[in-house]
Amino acid sequence: MRISEVITVPTLSQEVYKRLRKDIMNGIFPPGKRISIRKLAYQLNVSTMPVREALNKLQSEGFVHFERRSIFVRQLSSRELIELFEIRLTLEKMALEWSYKHIDSVALARLSEMVLEMEKKLTSPGEWNELNRQFHTLIYKYAQSKPMLEMLSIVWGRVEPYMNIYSTKLDYLIISQKEHEQLLEALIKKDIATLHHVLTLHIRQTKEAIIEKLEK
Repeated sequence: MRISEVITVPTLSQEVYKRLRKDIMNGIFPPGKRISIRKLAYQLNVSTMPVREALNKLQSEGFVHFERRSIFVRQLSSRELIELFEIRLTLEKMALEWSYKHIDSVALARLSEMVLEMEKKLTSPGEWNELNRQFHTLIYKYAQSKPMLEMLSIVWGRVEPYMNIYSTKLDYLIISQKEHEQLLEALIKKDIATLHHVLTLHIRQTKEAIIEKLEK
């Protein structure tokens, strides 16, 4: 009997990595936060080795940086954030062009449900952020391009910790909600010009709000 695929079991360091990455994404470890390996190991009830391995992987992905004997969640400069949001805008506009014609009635119904769910979560920033990401991801899945989704995932991952800064203000989320509704309406009409216009406003307003709060 031939074994066609090797079964892999997640290692402890992989599980620690997933936990730490999620905590960085959710703002539990915000940009600039100092991380203690011993404290983390104690909290997670593991030895320091898997924590070190997880942090090394996070460093290679740009989420943390080592400074002498200390480790910090990486804090991007205003310039780096501006560049990342412009890269995100370029990629998402391309993803929209590839996906909007293929979005069917089933997807539109699900997107509509997500917008309604986000409306209910306006006072729960963490849950709102997760739904926001799912909303955009579902749209871009219809681009039918694995490389596109992989590139977007990388860019989203770099800006995600800063979305927690954005979503703490209800006024920002209300604006985003209206833009989601406009995106949905344009998707129903297959109106690429409006999709590009609303998406550009959506991403750039988010960027400007985050930069403003960081520079205060």
